[in-house]
Order: sequence, then structure tokens, then C-alpha cells
Amino acid sequence: MARPSANRAAVASLVSRKSRANNAIVQGMNARLNGVVVGTAATAALAIALFLGSHPTRVGARASASPIGPVDESAMAAEPPGRSPQLPQAAPTVTPEPLASLADRVERLGSLDTPLDAFAAFGLLARCVRAREFDTYLKSLPMERELDAQRSAYGDGQPALRQACSDLSTAQLVERIGLVEKAARGGIPGAASAWIEQGPFGDKSALEQRPDDPLVADWVQQAIAWVKSAAKRDDIEAIAQFGMLSLNWELGDTERVKVLVHAATQRDLEVQMQRLARGDAPRTEAGAGTHAN
Repeated sequence: MARPSANRAAVASLVSRKSRANNAIVQGMNARLNGVVVGTAATAALAIALFLGSHPTRVGARASASPIGPVDESAMAAEPPGRSPQLPQAAPTVTPEPLASLADRVERLGSLDTPLDAFAAFGLLARCVRAREFDTYLKSLPMERELDAQRSAYGDGQPALRQACSDLSTAQLVERIGLVEKAARGGIPGAASAWIEQGPFGDKSALEQRPDDPLVADWVQQAIAWVKSAAKRDDIEAIAQFGMLSLNWELGDTERVKVLVHAATQRDLEVQMQRLARGDAPRTEAGAGTHAN
């Protein structure tokens, strides 16, 4: 007859093996479910894109007539796309020295002549642009007691602007549009959305002030075409933008694209205001978007 201690040991071993087996099964099911959810979402987005693509009057009849240009699929990032309308997920080709100035880092990244490094350079420049936008926004708000905490945390804004802009030149800030366009043409996830969120040629106000300008009208059609193209490549940012375009199908093309630009700007301003309300130091995410728009 087996001793009680031996029985207990056998039972404990059996329970342990069963527990490990259950964990393995649960993990396998979770992996499969996640794959199904992601695949379903991508498939649904693609189906919607294809459906609307057959109805040019909803998405813009001239979208296919003025495409941005072919996308280099071989240059696309290997990792899945994600929100960052900001820095790319993979590291730049060359990591700048820690002591290099911001302007030097941007110049070096831009000189590497790859879509990924172009997007990294754009992220540094866009961070400065958003810092300036927030500075103007906060200082334009009415003097209300509800904003005392934010104003106190922000101060005169000079530390935040110095951190974000440092020695960047105006010429470099203008060059960000060409850098993000290069990244988008190279298929970098999030780059197409970030290009759109900058507004026509970097001027967001053009959608409001010059909607009938032929250059602005062409840019709008290019923006819509680029959203559709990037969404078909499962670019998460573009899929979100395509959803917004579809939800506002009853508006004109310019108005729908204006919604994308305005939403990205407001999202970034609200995030920064929330940080100030918590007492955090002002900070802008590099990149739209988003990027962090």
C-alpha cells in the first residue's frame, strides 16, 4: 500500500501538470482570438474602402485622377503600424550623438535619404511646430480662473519652446513637409496621416481661407487618395482617418479633410492641457498625429 506522502506528491504533480496545460491552452486561445480580431478589423476596413472606391462621388471623383504617387512597398516598416502621427516604431539608421544639437540631428537624419530617417527628422520638426501652436493657443484663451493652474504650470512658455525647438531654423521647419511626404511615399506607417494633418503645404488655415484655390483643391483630392491607399495597407492611422471621412460622407471633400486636420490639432491641444492640469511639464510628442500629433 502506497504511503500517504507519496500519494500527496503524485497528486501535486498531476495538478501542476494540469495547471500548466490549462495556461498553455488559454494563451493559445488568446493568441488566436487576437489574430481573429485584428484580421477582422483590417478586413472590414478594407471592405469599406473597396466599397467606397466604387462610389467616387462619396470619396471624391478626382481622387484617382490625382494620386500622390506609387508607394515603395519594400521600404515599409517591418513592425505593425501604430499611433505615434509621430516617430516611427523602428530606430533610425544612425543614432545621433547625445550632445548633437537638434538642428544637427535633423540635418543628419535628412541626409541619410531613407523614408524611415526622413520620418524621424519630421518628428523632431513637428514637435517644435506643435509646441508653437500650443503656446499660441494657451495665450489666446480668456483669462478665467479655471485656467489658473494651467497658466501657472506653463509660465511664459519659453522653457517648453526651448526644449522643443532649440536651434531649429525656420527653413528646417518648412522642410518637414517634404520629409513626411518622402516617408509616406516609402510606406512608413502613420506618415500619410501625418502629412495630411499638417494641412495643405503645411498651412492648416488654407482649408478655411482658400478652399477654392486650385492648389488647395488638388491637395484635398490627394489627401483622400492617400488615405484610401494607406488604409488598404492596414495603416492604423489611415484606417481611423478613413472612418472619419466615411462618417462625414454628406460633406464636401474639403470639409471632410478639414475635419481630419482639425481633429488632430484639437486632440494634441487637449492632451497638453490635461498634462498642465495635472501639473506635468508641457510636452509634445514627436511626430500627428498624429501625430502624438
